[in-house]
Amino acid sequence: MPPDQIIKEANLAGVEKMISIGTSIKDNEDVISLSDKYACVFHTVGIYPHDDLDHEVPDLKEILIKQINKSGKAVGIGECGIDVTNWKGGRSLEDQEALFEMQIKLAKEYRLPLVIHNRNGDAPVFKLLNDTGVEWLRGVSHCFSSSWETAEKFLDLGFYLSFSGNTTYPSAKSLREVVKKVPLEMFILETDSPYLPPQEHRGKINYPKYVKIVAEEVAQVKQKSLEEIEKFSYENTCRLFNLL
Repeated sequence: MPPDQIIKEANLAGVEKMISIGTSIKDNEDVISLSDKYACVFHTVGIYPHDDLDHEVPDLKEILIKQINKSGKAVGIGECGIDVTNWKGGRSLEDQEALFEMQIKLAKEYRLPLVIHNRNGDAPVFKLLNDTGVEWLRGVSHCFSSSWETAEKFLDLGFYLSFSGNTTYPSAKSLREVVKKVPLEMFILETDSPYLPPQEHRGKINYPKYVKIVAEEVAQVKQKSLEEIEKFSYENTCRLFNLL
């Protein structure tokens, strides 16, 4: 589906503003171009733990700085963080930590929130956040899927939790417990499109318009009206990313 149609359908579903997330040098350029074209789209720039493997961290820093300054619609740094899996083709944990630390420092320098990717990386994520210093540091744990214990650590640092289509999966009972407990002022909603579609669209492409399905699930879990969840999600997102 072309971008014009994706954005039109999202707008018709009540999605007024969107943030397109950068994960690599090329991806950052794409989201910059997208947000420059559409008034309702903003973007972040960042390097995912296993992207741009042919670049050293200092080189990536210089590229990110140029990309941050390329457009007035950059609203965050990331998706960045730690990704620990059995896959052998990515960065070592040590290299991931160096890359993440660099982006934490950029977020502080440019006063932009972090969009954190955390897969099996609780210990290094929190160590780096604390060691780098959380003074003027805000952000969100993207596509949160961990325990309430981990959620509390993010919340204690003033970080938001972001919930996506996986909240609707039958296997996500523990995640829905986190959804139930998180304060209304400390969550946002996302799709992670084109990935993680809601249960009713599993196996298909995810689209921004499906964020309403996530909102419906969160409303049911928190026993709140859909309108209230939409209000908090929208206001929290605008506050975190300083959207005008």
